[in-house]
Amino acid sequence: MEKIFNEVVNIVSERTGIDDNDLIHSKKQECVDARSILINLLCTLGFPDSLTARYLGITRQGVNKLKNTLEDRKRHSFILSTCYQQCSNDIATNNLTS
Repeated sequence: MEKIFNEVVNIVSERTGIDDNDLIHSKKQECVDARSILINLLCTLGFPDSLTARYLGITRQGVNKLKNTLEDRKRHSFILSTCYQQCSNDIATNNLTS
């Protein structure tokens, strides 16, 4: 599971241009948006919220909030929506889909 997590982090990091460490730890808006993408992609792959929270070092509730607010964020940001779709396509191309 950790290998898949790291591969998804790398995909999101490459597509967003955000460093792996900032993706996981920074509180800047663009990093939080990228973290939301990461969490939703992991959820799509079948990662439970508790495992995602452990890997990211945040609470399960924090994971749930970012997961549940991504759709609204995507509605208000074409760039975020496009980036999510590109990351999702990369995951499918790399055969990470469950």
